[in-house]
Amino acid sequence: MREVRYVKGLDGLRAIAVILVFLSHKGHVLAVDVGKLGVWTFFLISGFLIVGELHRNREAVECGTMTRRHALALFLAKRALRIFPVYYLLLAALAIAHALFYQRGVNLGLAWHAVFLSNYWIGVVKDGWPGSTSHFWSLAVEQQFYLIAPLALLAVPAARHVALGVAAVALCALAHLALYATDASPVLIYAFSPWNFALIALGGLGAVALADRGPAVVRRIPPGWLGAAGVVFFLALPALTTLPDVVTGLADLGLSASLGSLMLWIVTEPDHPAVALLDWAPLVYLGTISYGFYLFHNLIPARFGV
Repeated sequence: MREVRYVKGLDGLRAIAVILVFLSHKGHVLAVDVGKLGVWTFFLISGFLIVGELHRNREAVECGTMTRRHALALFLAKRALRIFPVYYLLLAALAIAHALFYQRGVNLGLAWHAVFLSNYWIGVVKDGWPGSTSHFWSLAVEQQFYLIAPLALLAVPAARHVALGVAAVALCALAHLALYATDASPVLIYAFSPWNFALIALGGLGAVALADRGPAVVRRIPPGWLGAAGVVFFLALPALTTLPDVVTGLADLGLSASLGSLMLWIVTEPDHPAVALLDWAPLVYLGTISYGFYLFHNLIPARFGV
């Protein structure tokens, strides 16, 4: 089965996501949580591409053109080659710099980052943000998903992937609301809520639904302006008024649904002028290097004025 190599608009959307994260961390944009919006956009895009790939691989297994072992090995090798080299090179450089001069009085949690448990360390063990390595939590979420998803999706028939995704998202939504209902700490909810995994699964659900039921799904995708309006509303709502904890959790779900529908609209409307703007060459370039940019952006010293 043909692999989807490029989806118009997604690199531009990645670029906007990493710009939002940068504005949150270095531009000190605090009125609304643009950092969360950026990271959640990354999760949705990752899910759309990665789960879509695993779905196609499972179909190839069912057609007899690929074995499950081969599909799993291929997937893990591709992820490792993309993620590990620059990530571990950065961790090694940080370990040396930290031992000599860099933030020596701060526990950077490098051992936790090395085994992709940053989200657990930040949300549960430390219950706080460790400064310049705080952003590694989202990479841990993705790597944990990459370990679980191929085992599940390559074992379950492709026809059941939508049902599996819906069940996973629903369970994660209940767990997310339960964290709010039990007055869990904001850091734990932000970094360690199962909803982070659900966002990746939600993006994947979109990819699988489009692959299996394309025209029927396209007809049900809200117009782009409505998805964008939902994003603005649910992002601004907690900033405009004090919400009860569980309502804040519901606003998170609303933001996710709006953002997901907007992404699917972008994917299915490649000829729309707004999507053409996302395909502007500088945005596309930033999108293609967004992983590296994300890794290094939070290490810019404060004395540089940002």
